[in-house]
Amino acid sequence: MTKEENPNLLTVPLEFKIACFMYKISLQEALQIFINYCTMYDAFKPTYSRLYSEALETIFRYLDMKRPGTAVIADHGHEIQGCLLTILADVVENGLNESLAKKEVAKQVDKLMKSTSGTYYPKSRKLYLDEETSLRLTKDFCAMCELYECQPAEILNYYMSMISVADMETRGDLKMREDNCSMFFFIARCSITC
Repeated sequence: MTKEENPNLLTVPLEFKIACFMYKISLQEALQIFINYCTMYDAFKPTYSRLYSEALETIFRYLDMKRPGTAVIADHGHEIQGCLLTILADVVENGLNESLAKKEVAKQVDKLMKSTSGTYYPKSRKLYLDEETSLRLTKDFCAMCELYECQPAEILNYYMSMISVADMETRGDLKMREDNCSMFFFIARCSITC
């Protein structure tokens, strides 16, 4: 079965396998870390959060590439988006405790998940790398897939396609500016894990 026939099929590029080998991290762990850093709270938070912002920027760049110049939010997500922005405005303006804000955002994510048909994520909230290895899709990651109308595998395939140690090394040797948020996330997060 090809990727065109099944959008939930993960295609692991050789460059990603090499990067995981070089940083001594399993494919499963590298992808699970990325999934875990994609949170609805940080997606709508107006301030920078190291690594969370890079993971989310990867998704937003994918969406921009996939649908340049078009609205990317699902019709059913506008109400949820409004609630999330209101909660985050309270954090900034009224000094609402960040942990309370995260709990409120989690409630809104649950609301989104219950109000949708689950078109863009597997009901089991698992995505298989092979017959034995699976990734656990977080509620936040699934909610983002619903909100932005894309399959989890689409996002993960894009993330993996952006990882290239050879490209990073070449850019460094040529003193070129690195503008690859996916690669920055991979290197920074995997360096913590190693």
